[in-house]
Amino acid sequence: MAEREVWGFKIRTSPSGKRIWPSELKREATKRLREDGMSPGDVAAELDAHECLVRKWWVADRRERGEKISVDGPAFAQISVEPAVAPAAPQTTTAGNGSAGSAHLYVGSICLQFPLSINEADLLKLIRVAGQCQ
Repeated sequence: MAEREVWGFKIRTSPSGKRIWPSELKREATKRLREDGMSPGDVAAELDAHECLVRKWWVADRRERGEKISVDGPAFAQISVEPAVAPAAPQTTTAGNGSAGSAHLYVGSICLQFPLSINEADLLKLIRVAGQCQ
């Protein structure tokens, strides 16, 4: 397993490539959010992690401390596809490398951009992860 160090904590990487975040590092990250006023994006950048992951740790920390977490707006957004008289072309962009292009899916305030070649399972995972970031 590969290993690197951040803030004095060792972050291991499993053979599958998944990073293993020590609990002490998660506590330090949430302390920096709570006490130092850092943003989740700044902490994530220092860790080389995704901002959604840092926000997840922050919510867990706040719940452990007894803070009631409320969500502005609906927790889930309904996505529906209705048949159209004339099929609407997805909004696409074509990369300069000759790829098939990409599509954009707007869900609430989030815009998901994905390659047109994405398989259904990966698209569902993308939508699920995006829903956690709201």
